[in-house]
Amino acid sequence: MLVGDPVAAAALGRTFQVRALFSKYENVKESIISDYIASIPEGFSEAVEKVAAFQGGTMGTDFVLSNRAKMQMLVEKFHREAGTLTPGISKILGLLNDPRTIFFVSVHQPNLFPYGGVFKKIVLLQTLKRALEERKTDVRIINFFLIVDHDFMDDLYIRMAELPSIRHSNGRLELRIPLNESKRWQLVCNAPLPGRTVFDGWRSQIYSWIRNSSSSLRTSTDKSAVMDNFEHFWRLAEQSYSRSKSYSDFNSFLISQLVNMEWGYDTLFVRLSEMSPVFEDGFNYLICNFGRYSAMLNETEKMFLRCGIDTGVSPTSYLNAPLWLHCSCGSKGSARVQSDRQGQMLLVGNCISCKRELNVVLGKQGRMMIPTERLSDLSPRAIPILLLLSRDLGVTCYASGTGGSTGYSLVGLMLFKEFSLRMPTTVVWTSRDVYRGIGQAESLEILRVSSESDITNYINILKQREFEYKNKIDPLITKRTRLVKNAGSIDLVLSNIFKIKQEQRKIRELLRMAEKVKKAIETKASIIDYVINFGIANTEILWRRHLLENDNLAAPLVMPL
Repeated sequence: MLVGDPVAAAALGRTFQVRALFSKYENVKESIISDYIASIPEGFSEAVEKVAAFQGGTMGTDFVLSNRAKMQMLVEKFHREAGTLTPGISKILGLLNDPRTIFFVSVHQPNLFPYGGVFKKIVLLQTLKRALEERKTDVRIINFFLIVDHDFMDDLYIRMAELPSIRHSNGRLELRIPLNESKRWQLVCNAPLPGRTVFDGWRSQIYSWIRNSSSSLRTSTDKSAVMDNFEHFWRLAEQSYSRSKSYSDFNSFLISQLVNMEWGYDTLFVRLSEMSPVFEDGFNYLICNFGRYSAMLNETEKMFLRCGIDTGVSPTSYLNAPLWLHCSCGSKGSARVQSDRQGQMLLVGNCISCKRELNVVLGKQGRMMIPTERLSDLSPRAIPILLLLSRDLGVTCYASGTGGSTGYSLVGLMLFKEFSLRMPTTVVWTSRDVYRGIGQAESLEILRVSSESDITNYINILKQREFEYKNKIDPLITKRTRLVKNAGSIDLVLSNIFKIKQEQRKIRELLRMAEKVKKAIETKASIIDYVINFGIANTEILWRRHLLENDNLAAPLVMPL
C-alpha cells in the first residue's frame, strides 16, 4: 500500500530539483559557487555524462599510486576483520595498482543502524559505476566508502537509530547505546563494543515494535514475512557483533555485510582513523601552507556571513590547524600552529576530554614536517577531507549527503580554488523515500488518514479550531475579571469557561496526537525499517530501479510493499 497517490507524487517529483538543496547560496556573488551548484546533476543520466566527462584524461600519478598502495593494506585488513573479503573485493583490490583506475567515494560516520541515506549514497555510486562500465568495457572504477570513525561519541546519531512508532512519546522508537558522561568525548573508534545486555536489548525493542506495529497488518503472511526479514537481518547483526572489538567495528561491519555480502557490491571500506600514513604528504602540505589555508577559510566565512548564510562551519575554524591531535585517553583536541622560544614550529592543543596538553614538533619554519612516528596521533578535520581524497588518492566523483556536508563542501570548494586543485564531480541523491511500512501504517490508522498531506491538513484544521476556542475564552475571562471587580456573580461565566476549556482540551489532545503521527511519518528511519518492510535484497533493487527508471535525483521514490 502506498502513501498518497503515486501519480500525484510523481507529478510533484518533476518540480523538485537537487539544486534546491543549495538555494540559500544563490545570492552569493562568487562565480565558483554558482558554477559548482550549476554543475550538480539533476538526473542520473546527467550524472553519468558529467562523471564520464570528468574522467577524460584521468591517470593516476606515481604519487597517487603510492598512496593507493598504502591504502590497499588497510582496506584488506578491514574486510578480513569484517568477514567480507569476497572474491569481488579481492579482484577490485588489484585495481589499486593500475594508473587507469578511477576513484569514487562516499563518506559517513559509523552510526548505529544508519538511516537509509547512508546506503543510498553507496547505491548511487555503484549504479553509476556499472553504467560507465557498460558504456566502456575497459574502464576501471573503484567505489569506496570512507568510515569517519574519529568523531566524538557525543554526536547523537552516532549512538541512536530511529524507527517510526506512534506508541512512543515523540512518535519514534529510539535505539540507543548508553553513554556515560565521562565518555561523551571519546572517539567512536575507541569506544568499546556494547555489552551483550545492551545488544540483546536492541533486539527485544525491535521485536516488540514489530509485534505491536504489525497488529494492523491484514494477513498472517504479511506478519510472517516481516518477522522473517527481521530474523535474517539480526543474524547479520550477530555476525558483525561477534567479529567486532569496538562500537565502531560493529556498525561498520554491519554496513559492509549488507553492501558486500547481501547486495554483492565490490565497494571497498576503509577506516579514516587508519588513513594517516596514506595522507602523510597531504598533512604536511596543509601544515606548510597553513597561512593560505587559514586566510581562505576566514575570507570564505566572511563572504557567507555578508550574505546572511550559516554554513554550519565554526566562524573561528580558520584559527585551527586542519588536523586533530589525538590523546592517549581516547579523545582528541583542536590544534593550532605556533612557534616556541627556540623557533621550532609546533602543533599545540588540549584534549577536549582530559584537558591534557598535546603537541607535535614540526621543525623550523619553511622546513616543517610531521614526524612519521606521530602520524597515527593525527587525523583530518571535516573541511579538508575531500581535498585530501582528491589530492592524495585522485578521487574524481564524490557522493555528498543532504545535511551538514553541503556546507562543508562549499567551504572546501574555496580551498580547492586556493590550492589550484580540481573539485571532484559532486553527485547528490536528494530523493525522499515515500512508503507505508508497519510503523507508518499504524500511525496513519490512528487518525484514519491515508497520506502525509492529509495529516498536514488535519493539523491545520485543529489549530484553527484551537484558535477559535481561544477567541471564545478570552472575552469570558475579561468579563469574569470585570464581574469580580464589581462584586458580581461569576457562576454562569465560570460554567461557560469550563465547558469551552473542556472542548479546547479535547482539540489539544487531538492536535498532540496528530503532531506525533506526523513525526512518526517524517522519521529519518534506520535501515532496519527498510529491511523489515521490504527485505534486504529488495530494498537495494527498489533504490537502484528508481535511479535507472526515474531520471530525477530529487523526485520522491514511492516504494511499493
